[in-house]
Amino acid sequence: MSLKQTISIEDFGGKAFQIRLIEGFEDKAVVTHYLHNYRNGVKKHYEKDALSSINNFVKYKQTEEEVSIVAEDALQQLLFEVEKVPFPTPKNYTFKFIDLFAGIGGFRLALQNVGGKCVFTSEWNSEAQKTYRENFGEIPFGDITKERNKNYIPYNFDVLCAGFPCQAFSIAGYQKGFADTRGTLFFDIEQIIQKHKPKVVLLENVKLVA
Repeated sequence: MSLKQTISIEDFGGKAFQIRLIEGFEDKAVVTHYLHNYRNGVKKHYEKDALSSINNFVKYKQTEEEVSIVAEDALQQLLFEVEKVPFPTPKNYTFKFIDLFAGIGGFRLALQNVGGKCVFTSEWNSEAQKTYRENFGEIPFGDITKERNKNYIPYNFDVLCAGFPCQAFSIAGYQKGFADTRGTLFFDIEQIIQKHKPKVVLLENVKLVA
């Protein structure tokens, strides 16, 4: 075997490893959410799937690529990676929030600046996901209409943020509202609110001009 290997979250996206996974992208999201909550009780919500993913990855590196890496070293390397970011979570946070339709993290940055801790993020756009990861070290979950992703939302958060698509309601568009597929995403937000009952709900939908 080779010398001790340095790994990154990006390694989880390798094609050879991805063919072993059913939900490869969400696999990376679970790992980064676990690591971001490693120093608080929320980590238990992601722990089983995250550790399973890390262990599977380590076994893959050991057997297929013949590199020397153990799960604990991998965990510490990945933990350092997600915490060394431009906009880290405040150490003395006072409330928890989730960030839906997160974009590149506008809501998250604002709420972190007033003492918030993000415990779940979703964003389906691949380019926005890359920027979000660069900003916060966390990979968002994808399509929030999928029950699998909804089930990763932890309980007992205080604030729900959602910048859901505005095209279906904007005066610059066709104004089809709920008849537009993008408009029905509002009902996914409603479902999450009914299940989790956050103290505060922040929804953003802009008025556009042609």
